[in-house]
Amino acid sequence: MLKPDTSFEAAPQDMALTLLGAVAFSIIDRTTLSFGSDRQAVSVLSQPLQHLPRSSDGWTAQMEPEDVRARDKALRRLAWNGSQYRLTYRWRTVQGEFVWIEERGSRRAGTEDGVTHIDGVLTNVTAQRRETERAAFLSTHDGLTEIANRKTLHQSLNHLAALSDRQSGEGAFLRIRLLNLTDINAVYGYETGDRLLIELAKRLSDNIRMPDVVGRISGPDFGIVFYGANDEAFPTLAERLVLELEDTPVVTPHGGLYMEIGAGSTRLRTNARSAEEAFAQTAIALEGAKPSQVRSYTPVMGLGHVPGARETTSEDVLDALNQRRIRLAYQPIIDAKTRQLHHYECLLRLCREDGEIVSAGQFIMASERLGLVHLLDRRALELAAETLASDPEVHLALNVSAGTVKDPEAASGYITALRTLGQAAERVTLELTETVALDDPAMASDFSNEVRSVGCDFAIDDFGSGYTTFRNLMAIEAEMIKIDGTLIEGIAFDPNKQTFVRMMVDLAQTFSVKTVAEMVDDRADADMLCRLGVDYLQGFMFGVPSAAAAWQKRAG
Repeated sequence: MLKPDTSFEAAPQDMALTLLGAVAFSIIDRTTLSFGSDRQAVSVLSQPLQHLPRSSDGWTAQMEPEDVRARDKALRRLAWNGSQYRLTYRWRTVQGEFVWIEERGSRRAGTEDGVTHIDGVLTNVTAQRRETERAAFLSTHDGLTEIANRKTLHQSLNHLAALSDRQSGEGAFLRIRLLNLTDINAVYGYETGDRLLIELAKRLSDNIRMPDVVGRISGPDFGIVFYGANDEAFPTLAERLVLELEDTPVVTPHGGLYMEIGAGSTRLRTNARSAEEAFAQTAIALEGAKPSQVRSYTPVMGLGHVPGARETTSEDVLDALNQRRIRLAYQPIIDAKTRQLHHYECLLRLCREDGEIVSAGQFIMASERLGLVHLLDRRALELAAETLASDPEVHLALNVSAGTVKDPEAASGYITALRTLGQAAERVTLELTETVALDDPAMASDFSNEVRSVGCDFAIDDFGSGYTTFRNLMAIEAEMIKIDGTLIEGIAFDPNKQTFVRMMVDLAQTFSVKTVAEMVDDRADADMLCRLGVDYLQGFMFGVPSAAAAWQKRAG
């Protein structure tokens, strides 16, 4: 047992722990807490001597409830003397600030009822934790302005492009340039130029709403990804935004300096069908832009010069259907707790005659214009049926389009095809986007009832992209909702997203509805989603869409 050190005289071993930012501790008879050196404890915990906790309850009272539960669970697992545990959590000081503590301990004595004596070491890892969080932050954010970086904008644009295709809607991308940055740097210095860039980022952030995304592309260029931008209102919105950015001077040591702003915009789905095209088109629109001017991209500005802008025609789709060149790609969806495969989402792919594989976002739009999208749904179901027959353990999720659900004849034919699956239908989940579902809730409800009568589950995809009421969605009686990826990316370091997703999860659990998080691409987001109670995870961290339904567990 360690005796409290109130003399502030450090033993050699205590000096070694001090260099490590650590202090030894003991818990006796489950309740009494003592430190090897009170002086070290004061340093490690940033806590005045008179406020050092002296009991186990006093220690946990300054922890977050979820961390207390995790710690209790770890202690219950200490089944024999010598067994060890290791935890990292936040600990609240008497001043109300948080420090990150790594607790390592070992059982020294206990009974059948649990541990009675623990010896261990507490280490202050706040600095290391902040460095890790900063590195993770900079992987998705600009270091100067602390808004999203080009990579994050690129991901958001690709997501918006796919979403616009699937929902037959539109979004917009606005590129904003600080036109007088070069002059400001030359006259007043780069520090002043940086001050204007930071202020521009702040003003842009203050003028957007979720789920829109603002980020810095590079140098003087910024971008805003607008979800669901209204055709008629967007030009006026963009012009008003530019005028507001220029209206108020930026306070600097050299006095108030005004920003000169030019902007170029393009429409997703109408013009750009990928992030690359959106970046290129807005750059073209901005060429020669004058202060206070917003130039909208049109095809005559140089569509033929946009790299990779090969159009998928309606003939491509028809030929691919007739020649059986429509394929499925399978992306794994894993259980958030066990990190084991739960099921796959089936994503459409078109194989050109030259062997090039085209993702769904590039040919679904042409299919919708021709009224062929219901045929793609049926082809996807046929391919899924073959997979279900070849693997009796596999579970699949299929997207169903508005063209199928809203057409009584197409919907009836689709349900009939589902019935031919027999018992295999119980291994199928059909996904309908939130926007389509709420466009006609009664129609969606009827379709979902038919689907469930066959034995399939029914899911709402891209939940949260429309920000509608949960009550309306529950009228459709979905077994599962898939939380839109814009609410998932970067959630580990975004308290607002955490709150929003936690609210969704709580409501879903109330109605016994499972939740799937889309676009989970890194470990920090995955761990946070697990803590928030999300049931399943889907994203590049666990697997990209592949031609075969084969998956191996990744380190999670």
